[in-house]
Amino acid sequence: MFKNIVFGAFLADKGRVLVTGGCGFIGGAVVRELLAKGYTVRAFDLPAQFEYNPPPKEAEVYRGSILDSTDLCNAIEGCDYVMHLAALLGVRRSEKRRLDCLNINITGTFNVLDACVKEKVKKIIFASSSEVYGDQTKLPISESSPVNPKSIYAITKLAGEEYLRAFHERYGLPYNIVRYFNVYGPHQVAEFVMPRFVKNVLEGKQPEVYGSGKQVRSFCYVDDVAKGTVLALEYGKLGEIFNIGSDAKPISMAELAKKVIDISGKNLEIKFVDMVDSDRSSAREIDKRYPDLSKARKLLGYEPGTSLDERKKKMFEFGSVNGSWPKADERGDTAE
Repeated sequence: MFKNIVFGAFLADKGRVLVTGGCGFIGGAVVRELLAKGYTVRAFDLPAQFEYNPPPKEAEVYRGSILDSTDLCNAIEGCDYVMHLAALLGVRRSEKRRLDCLNINITGTFNVLDACVKEKVKKIIFASSSEVYGDQTKLPISESSPVNPKSIYAITKLAGEEYLRAFHERYGLPYNIVRYFNVYGPHQVAEFVMPRFVKNVLEGKQPEVYGSGKQVRSFCYVDDVAKGTVLALEYGKLGEIFNIGSDAKPISMAELAKKVIDISGKNLEIKFVDMVDSDRSSAREIDKRYPDLSKARKLLGYEPGTSLDERKKKMFEFGSVNGSWPKADERGDTAE
């Protein structure tokens, strides 16, 4: 059992935070949120990511891999806190590169935790995923819902969560876990549904909807997710899991594609693609997934406040969507 530990001077002395995956889609937003709240921030990532999504000039820069213990210890040295977001993900990549996914997400997480112990880090936040829930009969999904992983990626995230518990029990490493639900925003690659729709429409192509299009999700803008992640860092109790996402207006994939077309003002129709021809198998598909945020609201004061329609416009204003991660990048980013 965890004691109700509160870091007494936490807010008075912000401290230095390392963000692994700090130039990724969510990692970059977390770096910006930490800087805005007065923390000293180190962005740790592969060299290719710094070119793709460079951090603000106020952030300290450390290049390296979570598979390299020396890189990690050098980056974590002198840090008070760690936000671990680096991972390999993406439906196509994680299924086709199963061994890489297992190695990067499990061995890499072990390396991060080991470095945290060696460097006497005060607290680590681990970015997990709503993928760990799989299919659920009861909606919305709460943190107490049973886990039912349906993908290699989800299994690696559960393994990471168990490693955190083990490191706490063995070494006393303090931690909290955030499970992300369907994040979207600028800098997200078109391996994910929202930017895939936006990219197609920007290029004058039909947005492709897999299967019936009746699959339901609730989308959360990346800046709101970053705020929730930092709130989990600042929360005093340890060993907690928080759903971080949006519970406003769950939407089907067909409805989402239609909204993207409407915002663009283009005369396009939805293209329905058989699951056999998609980037995922029907066995991996999850029909409905959206979060219960009661715990995050009550304990963190978390409130996703941005509307889906307004924030989708931001993605069009951004002007372009990359089809995938940089080719030299063997990691990816954490965003489900």
